[in-house]
Amino acid sequence: MYFIGIDIGGTKIKGVVFDAKNKLIKKEITFKTSKNKKDFLKQLGKIISELEKGNNVKGIGVGLPGVVGYLGVLVKAQNLPFLNNWNARDFFSARGGSALGGKKYKIPVKFDNDSRCFLRAEAKLGAGCGYKNIVGLTIGTGIGGGIIIDGKMYQGKTNSAGEFGHTIFQEEKRNGKEKSFEELGGKKAFFKFGDRSKIVGTGVANLINTIDPDIVILGGGGINNGSLKMDVIKRVAKKYIMSPLAKKTPIVKGKLGDKAQVIGAALLFNEK
Repeated sequence: MYFIGIDIGGTKIKGVVFDAKNKLIKKEITFKTSKNKKDFLKQLGKIISELEKGNNVKGIGVGLPGVVGYLGVLVKAQNLPFLNNWNARDFFSARGGSALGGKKYKIPVKFDNDSRCFLRAEAKLGAGCGYKNIVGLTIGTGIGGGIIIDGKMYQGKTNSAGEFGHTIFQEEKRNGKEKSFEELGGKKAFFKFGDRSKIVGTGVANLINTIDPDIVILGGGGINNGSLKMDVIKRVAKKYIMSPLAKKTPIVKGKLGDKAQVIGAALLFNEK
């Protein structure tokens, strides 16, 4: 029995066929994310069709890049704005509409924010095993995150918990514009200003001061490709963490690398 996991990112879409019981990836494909909705939907339909071939698929889990409503609507996609208010559930229930012939899709589909998918995978199969209170932080095209409290994913009242990238870090007094964590520490900031490790370290300290977790797990392209320095992040975080006890909170790199989000999407069917 297999499950499809789909991770929709600002730069690429990754899909896997995953056996949650045996923790095995049977098949994996990656495509560069299209930059308009029409091409994106066709691309997504092709990916799913390719992953289905020859596999006994029992469900599809999808990690969406932004605020996800409880009914499978991508309410806001900061880095893929053409997907704002996209009803992902409708797309999958109609199997992509004209892109896939309008056939009804009978396999169950579940959705969550992509960063919570990262945390789900790391908590079950990676660096978070054995911990009950975990914060996950992903730094890639954008910055996102997730929170596990007492072993359960915290969704929040409106299903938008973990949008750490949109916390405000700084106000520019010259023109009155505010700057978010994502604007100062994400991919665009890296290309403009270089190493953002100190900014990320400050953000991690803020999270530890606010949530006081057992462990903080970092992932996303900025961590996986080494452009962010873990030693700098830890040093800066320790400087700004208030509690002497919380300064000992482990801050670690995820163990599942760039497959964490897509595995976490498939693991939506492994939750009680």
